[in-house]
Amino acid sequence: MPRTFAVVKASYTRSGGEAKASVRYMQYRHSEQAERHARPLFGAHGELSRQEVYAQLDQAARSAEKTYFYRLTLNPGEHHADLSEDERRAWATEVMTRLETHGVQVRSWAGVSHTDQGQHDHVHLLAATSRTLQKDELADLRTFSRQAYDAQREHQHELGVYHDHPDNAQQLSQQHQHERSYEQDQAQAQIEQERAAHWDFSL
Repeated sequence: MPRTFAVVKASYTRSGGEAKASVRYMQYRHSEQAERHARPLFGAHGELSRQEVYAQLDQAARSAEKTYFYRLTLNPGEHHADLSEDERRAWATEVMTRLETHGVQVRSWAGVSHTDQGQHDHVHLLAATSRTLQKDELADLRTFSRQAYDAQREHQHELGVYHDHPDNAQQLSQQHQHERSYEQDQAQAQIEQERAAHWDFSL
């Protein structure tokens, strides 16, 4: 069933140093178990090292025009997200591409998936933009984010991949095994019926 809403939270800073601090925070934020470990950073073309992200932010900060460093959070809004890591990254990339359709130049961006912190799986993004985002643009981003999420989810289900619950893969396997066993039982029963009919006729 498609989700009913998605949440996009946004705030910005003009400071490159604060932007880097945000990258560190979203990469190393403690999990629900109070564990601190490095989550992988990613961009439009795959994984990024923290040094690569810092270099991109430095380059954006050196632009002749103003640069705004936006902190964005993409949250499906209902329990834990049911997309794979690749699909979460594709979802984030679609949202960043949508942002540029409003005439906003996204000079660089990086994201991190949070699947071990809070009540909802979500994606944190740090984007260097050419201007501030307007209320109607953020509203459109929320609507598009929901649609893009549902499209990714539907595509995933078409491929037969389920992430709604950790036990789903095992349950699906057991279900298929049960279906195979049932079909085998039916085939065996048919054979036995044919044998019985043959012997009845012979008698």
